[in-house]
Formats: sequence, structure tokens, C-alpha cells
Amino acid sequence: MEESAVSTNDPLNVFGFKLKQEIVQQSDFNPALLNDPDAIDNYSTKLQVQQPVFNLDGFMGRNALKNRFKAAEAQTKRTQYYTVFMVKKTYYQLVLAKRRVEVIDSALTVARTNRKQARDFYEQGMINKADFLAADVRVKELETEQTQAANGVENQADGLRYMLDLSDDVSLIPTDGLEYQGVPAASYDFGQINEQRSDMKALRYQLNASRSNLNAMRFRFLPSLNVFGSYEWNDQTLFGTKADNYMIGATLKWNLFSGYENVGSVEQASAQLSKMKLAYEQRSFRNRIDIMKAERAIKQAQRQIELTRSAMRQAEEHLRIRRNRFEKGMEKTTDVLMAETQLSEARLKHLQALFQLNVSTAQLELLLEKDLSR
Repeated sequence: MEESAVSTNDPLNVFGFKLKQEIVQQSDFNPALLNDPDAIDNYSTKLQVQQPVFNLDGFMGRNALKNRFKAAEAQTKRTQYYTVFMVKKTYYQLVLAKRRVEVIDSALTVARTNRKQARDFYEQGMINKADFLAADVRVKELETEQTQAANGVENQADGLRYMLDLSDDVSLIPTDGLEYQGVPAASYDFGQINEQRSDMKALRYQLNASRSNLNAMRFRFLPSLNVFGSYEWNDQTLFGTKADNYMIGATLKWNLFSGYENVGSVEQASAQLSKMKLAYEQRSFRNRIDIMKAERAIKQAQRQIELTRSAMRQAEEHLRIRRNRFEKGMEKTTDVLMAETQLSEARLKHLQALFQLNVSTAQLELLLEKDLSR
């Protein structure tokens, strides 16, 4: 819909507007009035429609645009899944950091007890100064590790606050530990995964867009047919409808020669389609590898948990025996310190295995876009 207003004394336009307004009189053919007419006002209200009838390149172009829009939507959904995975991973890192602090605190308590006992034995002449200094050095090492571990907790908390868009004054207290119930064994339909996963959908939409774009480039060699029509009212008053007219028509357009522009466009679109096909095939194959790798990582972490749990029990018993013998003067201070160190390392390895199991499970959930805890 269009409304225009014109005021002119141009001879040609004045006579034309009179024709449009249907007010031409015999006197208007007077040469003097034709050559030097009075000004005229014309208000035109126009309704215009254009409709392509045969325009395959335009249709394919719109189809390509539609598929690109769908690809963007699917990729946005994939980004959401990845964000959830990163939040989970950062959360587990925070829990791991806090549990590491607890292990070091426990080891530090034991080390300080050992140092006190070593001091008493040294003052009684039961051990030499080197043994006492070894106990003191162990305490200082753990105090250093304690400071570093506490700093790691703050770093992980800052990262999680950033991902959750929380202010720095918000305190984060994990409500869950790293304990894990395990993932039930399952078989996967890789064809269904490639069909339904959001990033694969995005690739398929991009592939369809490239295919439509290639067809659009090819159809440029064909003619295009468009029809158009308009209905117009002309009057000396705004939005007047005193005189009306219409026009309908059709345009057949065929660009017979455009140099090598169309040929080059077809070759470029064909290369892009081949590139998208290869990307889709590679991603489909990579999905199978990644899922199998994540499953192996889960199984490995589960085995590692059992091994480290057994190692912790053995280290606890080993430390108990060493301490009893030390209190009876049958062991060196270094033997007790070594046993305590082995227990701390076993506990930390156990925590690392639990962390790896949780992260590997979250990775598998991302690959499947499925919550495995349900």
C-alpha cells in the first residue's frame, strides 16, 4: 500500500494527472493551456502486488536460508548441552578440590602428632635429631600443600561462579560428593544417535542448505517468470478515490550470458556441498569412536576406584603397624612418615579416580544427550 502527494505545473505531468483523475475537458486541449498550465495537486493511493510464478533459483535460495536457520537453532541446543557438561565438570573439580583439602588436613593432623611424638622421643634420646627434623619437614610440606589446596578451591569456586553468572560474594557449598553408583551397561544405536543428536541435526540442515544452494546456482541458467499487478486511485484530496485504474502484467527474464559468473557459482556451491558431506561423514564416524572411548574411560575409572580403595585399606593397616612399632621403639621415624605419605597418596588417587568417573559419565551424557542418572 502506498500513498503519494504531488503538486506540479510541469505541462506533461499536469495533463497526465488530469487523465488519471478523469477530469480532462475540451478546453484542456488549448495549446496555451497545454504549454503553460496551472499547477495541479494529485494524491495517489496505490496497491501493488508482485508474485513469482517460475523462479526456481529464488525458491531454492529461500529453502537454503530456512535450513540455515534450523541449523542455527540445533547448534544453539547443542551449545546448551555442552554448557551443562562444563558446569558439571567444574562442579566436580570444586568437589575434588575440597576433598583434597580434607585429605591434606587429615594428613597434617597425623603429621603434627608424629612430630610431637618425635620431639618427645628426641628429648628422651630415643631417636636422633635427623629423625625429628624429618618429622618437622613433613609437617611443613603438608602446610604448604594445604595452602595450595585451599587456593585451588577458591579458583574452582571462581570458575563455577563465572559459569553460573554469580557474584563474587556468593558462597558455593557443594551438596554432593564424588561418590558414584555406576552406569548401567547399555548398547547404543549409533544410527539413532546420529539421527537425533542436536549437532548432527545442525550438520544435516547445513548439508541440506548447501544442496539447495547448489540447485539455486544451477537454476540460474533457466528463465524466470513473474507476474505483477497494481490498483491505483487518483484524486485532488488526500486518500480520495474519485478516479481509479489498474495494471497487470508479466515479466519473463532470461539471462542468456553472464560471463562465467554462473559457472563459477555452481562450482563453488558444488565444492561447499562436497565439504559438508565429508564433514557429516567424519562426524558420524567420530561419534562412534568418542562414545566407545567414553565407555572405556568409565570402565577404567571404575577399576581404578576398586584398586585405590584396596590400596587405601592396605595403607591404613600399614600405617597402623608402623605406628605401633614406632611407639615401641622398633621403627624409624622415616618409616612412619613414608607410611603416612603412602596413605595420603592412596586417598588422593582414590579421589582422582572418583572424579574421573564422574567426568567421564558427564562426557558420555553429552555424547548421548541423555541423563544417565535416571
